[in-house]
Amino acid sequence: MAKDGKHVIHAGGVFPNPLLNREGAAAAATKPGIIGFFDAGKFTASVDGNEKAILYVANFDYLRCLTVDDSIPLGELVVGIQPMQGVFLNVRAAAGTYKKGQPLSIANGQVKAQAADESIRCYVEEDKAFTAAAGDLLRVVIK
Repeated sequence: MAKDGKHVIHAGGVFPNPLLNREGAAAAATKPGIIGFFDAGKFTASVDGNEKAILYVANFDYLRCLTVDDSIPLGELVVGIQPMQGVFLNVRAAAGTYKKGQPLSIANGQVKAQAADESIRCYVEEDKAFTAAAGDLLRVVIK
């Protein structure tokens, strides 16, 4: 299981029931928690979060007994959760130390500390400072 104790992508908060999802083939092997978009029906990792498309977070595939640690293979079905205000999600993070309330941007499908010229996409929602290795799951809130 996940080394950091995270076992889900959707982690709570205010949300419609059911969540807003979209499905499509993986354009490349995709870890759950990667942020991306659907282009011609294929889920592609977001380069910088500023693509002219709705962003989604790849969910894990419990129907095939995959966990948050298993990659969804190229061409296989990806179910993406549409991030909405007030939703808590565990997403992939770039290496670094993150603190609650810190604004985040996106680079290569992962969140990272937001730089001055980048769009804020979400905020850290961990209870204490969290040091992430590249690709670890980080709890965020969409605002």
